[in-house]
Amino acid sequence: MVLKKDYMVIERLNTEELFSSLDETWATFLELVSSVDEQDINIAPFEGSWTVAQLATHVIKSNKAIVQALQMQGKPCNRNADERTDDLKKIFLDFTVKFQSPEFIIPEKKEYKKGIVVEQLENSIEQLKQSGAEANLYEIIMLPAFGELTKFEILYFVLVHTQRHLRQLKNILSIINKKN
Repeated sequence: MVLKKDYMVIERLNTEELFSSLDETWATFLELVSSVDEQDINIAPFEGSWTVAQLATHVIKSNKAIVQALQMQGKPCNRNADERTDDLKKIFLDFTVKFQSPEFIIPEKKEYKKGIVVEQLENSIEQLKQSGAEANLYEIIMLPAFGELTKFEILYFVLVHTQRHLRQLKNILSIINKKN
């Protein structure tokens, strides 16, 4: 019984660390998107690149899909709730690999308004925070792209996915700032 209690304390600490890392990553991403001048938000820094607005829209669409996943009915977890986090980190923080996004989270090619993009990004982050706080992070759900993940691992995916795109955002801004 004492071991189970100690195990739960460790899990809670990992959860607190995850939410803290998410908050920090989201704040940085949002701050950078918010700092872009209106005239630069739709500029592709090079052929084949997304604009700042498209990158933010991709993150918004992904966040909304994750909110839906967190609200799904799960099944009890019979393994460590964070067992697959190292795999997710290795996959998504390997910047030598380029991924093809699923169709449903690819941003449209259009002119975006900065204020709308920032507002949608803020809303998607708030919805994720709320859904993450309300979810049973020890439940497992099935996702076509990943197989079975706990809701804790799904939030960890959000962290590494956003960190990956934060790096991409910094690269885009670096190129745009050099051109200005």
